[in-house]
Amino acid sequence: MASNLTQLLYTARDGLTAQSYGLGVAGQNISNVNTPGYVRREALIETRAVGTATTGSVNAAGLQRITDDFIERRQYEATGLASAASEHDQDLASVEALFNDQSGTGLGSSLDAVFSAFSALASNPADPTTRQAVLQASDDFAGRVRDTANAIGQSRTELLQQAQSTTDQVNQSAQAIAKLNSQISAAEAQGGDAADLKDKRNSLLLGLASLVDVRTIASGNSIVVQASGTTLVDGGEASRLSVQLDSGGALQIMAAHGSGPTQDVTNFLTGGKLAGIREARDVDLLGVSKKLDQFVFDVGNAVNTQHRAGFGLDGGTGRDIFAVSTIPDGAARVFGLSADVAGKPEAIAASGSAGTIPGGSDNAAALSALSGRPFASGGTRTASDAYGDIVGDVASRRSAASRMLDARKAISAQIDAMHQSLSGVSLDEEFVNLTKFQRGYEASARVLTTADQLLQELIQRV
Repeated sequence: MASNLTQLLYTARDGLTAQSYGLGVAGQNISNVNTPGYVRREALIETRAVGTATTGSVNAAGLQRITDDFIERRQYEATGLASAASEHDQDLASVEALFNDQSGTGLGSSLDAVFSAFSALASNPADPTTRQAVLQASDDFAGRVRDTANAIGQSRTELLQQAQSTTDQVNQSAQAIAKLNSQISAAEAQGGDAADLKDKRNSLLLGLASLVDVRTIASGNSIVVQASGTTLVDGGEASRLSVQLDSGGALQIMAAHGSGPTQDVTNFLTGGKLAGIREARDVDLLGVSKKLDQFVFDVGNAVNTQHRAGFGLDGGTGRDIFAVSTIPDGAARVFGLSADVAGKPEAIAASGSAGTIPGGSDNAAALSALSGRPFASGGTRTASDAYGDIVGDVASRRSAASRMLDARKAISAQIDAMHQSLSGVSLDEEFVNLTKFQRGYEASARVLTTADQLLQELIQRV
């Protein structure tokens, strides 16, 4: 009987230990209710056989993180897609501002001023002030063209720098995740608890997913992290990403594994800030830049062609108003006032023939009438229509990016809610757990007290 009472003391002791452990886990959850990245823990309480008996004492086997690998993988993917959409939308907003003519100082307004100046010249072809106004309006238009083209070019340069900075952040996160992989493996190999290390690793993975697309594969006590179609982290080893420009000036994402050769992984990039930068820079900004080049090339050549047919006050002919490149590519960045007329109001060809100088204005009228002629976009659009097409294209791209952002943010929020529902701390549940483990602790203490009293009585009787 004494051995039974002694065993009861041991059982009560184990009960106190197990319930105390459960209280500690509940307390840990409550303390971290507002800790970013914290995953709720659950105490693992199990039966421990006593000797050869089929039933016996209790044991606190440790704790487990309440999480779901499938939900976490979906969270990484959704975070990456939402981040890409956010970056894309933000970058397009700055481009949209370049083509905002509401203030009256935009590219469209300056082009209208050129044709208005030609119209005024047709009414007063011999007036020096009116001729100077034509030069001023033309120079203003050319300057506005260059400013817009240079702003787009500067945006592309800045996005290249952002892409390089982003890959630096990716590499830092990859190194930190690889280090945590090693620490987690070492801790669990020694029977330790690595829950806090796993929380930290998951927070890093979520941050990494906002920079580049992330996919994870469990591998023993660590994980393999893939990004942009390449293995970024494998156990305690991390690869590196870098950004350079290809022969066409587009972003090229390169992956380096150890001392091996670099690998082009650009086409496999699908999410994260890096993907948003690439799409904005090499798809949208490049597309808008090409449309602007073509528009300027068409306008400059149309005006020059008509102007060369006329005669200036000095009797000269065959002169250009605008300096235009020989091909559309890059035309906007070098567009300017021609040296034929720069600083020479008398060189403006208002007359249609030498015999009508100085009062002839038929060529000035023809220059003004260009505003209504379809000479742009292969002879299908007027200058105003062609510029409107550019503005509409920019607005359409921005609108599509905004809709995509809203959709991806909604999906990301939904998956975050799923993750929080499963892995987040509920104070109501933890208060219930506190009460449960408290009552269990009190009951085990009562068993211990009772067993001790019975053993003392037995000793006294013997």
